[in-house]
Amino acid sequence: MFGLLDADGWTWATIKATFWFLLIIFLEGYVPDRAYYFTVAPTIDLGYNAISPVNLCPAENNVGNRQLPCPPPLGAVVPWQDSPPQLALPAGRTRAGTFASGENLYVVGGETPEGVTASVLSTVVSELGNLDPWQEGPALPEPRAGAAVLNLSGAPYVVGGADTSGNATDTIFRGTVEDGVLTGWEAADDLALPVPLMDLAGAPTGTGLYVFGGRTADGSLSLATYRSDLTTTGQVRLQPWIELTELPLPEARAGATAISTGPAIYVLGGEGPDGVSNLVFYLGLDTEGHPAIDHETERPFGWGVSVAQSASAALPAPRVDHATFTNSGAIYVIGGRDADGNVVTTNYWAVPDAADGTIDRWLSLSPTDLTQPRQSAAAAVVGPHAFVIGGSSGDELHASSVRGGLAPQPPFFRLGLFGVTVPALSIKGEIGQQLGYIVAGSAALGNFVLLVIIGWMYSHKAETFRFFRWVTRGRFRPPPDEEYRY
Repeated sequence: MFGLLDADGWTWATIKATFWFLLIIFLEGYVPDRAYYFTVAPTIDLGYNAISPVNLCPAENNVGNRQLPCPPPLGAVVPWQDSPPQLALPAGRTRAGTFASGENLYVVGGETPEGVTASVLSTVVSELGNLDPWQEGPALPEPRAGAAVLNLSGAPYVVGGADTSGNATDTIFRGTVEDGVLTGWEAADDLALPVPLMDLAGAPTGTGLYVFGGRTADGSLSLATYRSDLTTTGQVRLQPWIELTELPLPEARAGATAISTGPAIYVLGGEGPDGVSNLVFYLGLDTEGHPAIDHETERPFGWGVSVAQSASAALPAPRVDHATFTNSGAIYVIGGRDADGNVVTTNYWAVPDAADGTIDRWLSLSPTDLTQPRQSAAAAVVGPHAFVIGGSSGDELHASSVRGGLAPQPPFFRLGLFGVTVPALSIKGEIGQQLGYIVAGSAALGNFVLLVIIGWMYSHKAETFRFFRWVTRGRFRPPPDEEYRY
């Protein structure tokens, strides 16, 4: 190497051996791997793209003049799109719930211009996120609005809510589902709430249901936490509700939302004793969906409060009557009403820590805000699409819905300091996989043949030099024989 090393020494021999060792790994490992993913993946990384100042994203990430950053932040949604008039609800509807079963989506109960309704509307969602026109589905046994509509093991439960007189109820309606289609409802009299509640929050876990807060029959705010567990023996059914007297909410709440992400349940915003709040309450769960226990005291750890833990865990601004959903561990708070009573368009989201459920920040991007202000809307997730349906902007009830994509496309081209990302063939299905194996195997075989040829050339230098001289018609002049013969 430029005369710095002894050609017959161990240092130069080690450098050469390391070079050839890494080259063999590159040719027989890295190149076939990249060849396979070039066939089946939409993009492939060449090198290590630690820092990528140049990024190009697909146009599908943008809607009109609303454009996502490139690359999109974790948890960002593709900007919301308004549904066409042909796909509007039959009438404006607010304070409803949703239930999704496969490709079937239902809007349950709510309040229309005629008052609280028992109507259940159904539609079918295509793979592209398009809706069929709404149809009337099986109606509830009684009208309900402001209820908690929860999905447990593929069956919907309508918990509490207001009746046609606007009074809180303690009823539970359980839906019957056959082959993914909602076929009817039954009143679960054995599951009545301990007290009537409306505008309550609720969340399912793997082993039962939770409800939090709400308004009682006299209009006061509740801070109670109730749980109903699935039976573990015999026929699988929910047991009667029990109040978790050791785990009341830190403050009374109504108009809040609750979400379960596995390791924790979150109660988000809502109206408290001091008005509309931005606080987030956090309850850690064990592997069975029960409140986590401090094994030293044998008592639940209890609720965490965003301000007490970290100001960044609180919502960026107070919200009540907002829509909430979760997807791939991220939590979304959509629209609602702020502390001044204004209906807003904001879209806040956070990605809690997967291990302990803590939230270190909430994100917001103006391109991902709703197209118009909505409060008391219903939210649903079907496949890679989210829907916000109905709601109101104050005095006007909305019959329209908006759709947002939950899987923004990554950049198709990235140029970094140590690598590049380029488009690939993205051949899907079994055909793509088999073609990928063929391409990868061919690359490995071709590189192996190349290595054999190189090895033969190094072992037969005289013949190799004569071949190059013949190919170049004498323009290549090999060194004297004694310099390459052993």
